[in-house]
Amino acid sequence: MSLLAPSTLALSTSSPALSIALIDGDQVARHHELIGRGHAEALVPAVQALLAGRVPGRIIVDIGPGSYTGIRIGIAAARALGLAWGVPVHGASALQLVAAQAFAADPALAEVLALIDAGRGHAAGAVLGRDLQLPTPAIITALPDVPVAGAGAALLGAAAARHGDHPDAAFAGALPAAALTLPVALYAGE
Repeated sequence: MSLLAPSTLALSTSSPALSIALIDGDQVARHHELIGRGHAEALVPAVQALLAGRVPGRIIVDIGPGSYTGIRIGIAAARALGLAWGVPVHGASALQLVAAQAFAADPALAEVLALIDAGRGHAAGAVLGRDLQLPTPAIITALPDVPVAGAGAALLGAAAARHGDHPDAAFAGALPAAALTLPVALYAGE
């Protein structure tokens, strides 16, 4: 592991994907699979297998918006692991992870509407620039004239235009420190 910057354990459980990553500089070990339900049972064994006895220097957890239960599972696990290991825990929005993935896939993008499935047929999202600073997420009912990313795009008929899909913890390393927040649940419209 790098001596210059602490390694980062990133967790995302706000969507049907169970996504975890150990980021150490340019090296990323990743576990990302669509499981639908069962995050509570699958998260800790997946983290244990990925870390293989290593202890990260910090944790970044997806705080939403997304699945109410999934968000709470991820935050609770991150806080517990942070306390046990004595490492800081930071929050990052699912929308920031989706946007970071879109920017990595298309370096020409200046901004992107990151969308997630907010349940009950609704898409939640926000327009993010390359600085990945998060404006207040909202329920989105119409598409503005910007590129679209994320699984929520399909709910608005934009499946062909989207970049990326569910939040991917492997992209937490792309988030600048200024874009991180407290590990507190974030819901659309708050």
